[in-house]
Amino acid sequence: MSYNVRLVANAQRDLISIEHYYDGAAPHETERCLDAIETALEWVARYAHRPPETRFGLRRVGTAGFPYHVWYRLFERERYVQVLAVLHHRRGDDALAERIP
Repeated sequence: MSYNVRLVANAQRDLISIEHYYDGAAPHETERCLDAIETALEWVARYAHRPPETRFGLRRVGTAGFPYHVWYRLFERERYVQVLAVLHHRRGDDALAERIP
């Protein structure tokens, strides 16, 4: 059974920022990066419960071949995942903490 995945506005903006970054810095990698993030989101839809809770009670999954983490909150009863951020793995706790309602 899978979970519905919902990206909050900040996570949607993260995707736009990542796309703009790659369009400027390495346009030949843009589509591959976005595909890797999409694959991570599909994995979360199927296996959201697998990663343990980490910082701030959130879970995370990395993207294959790119330095990003998808940070999310699992709502098991409601069967959905709320993606709060898609951040470069080097971004610190401050960047993540400001995303938590």
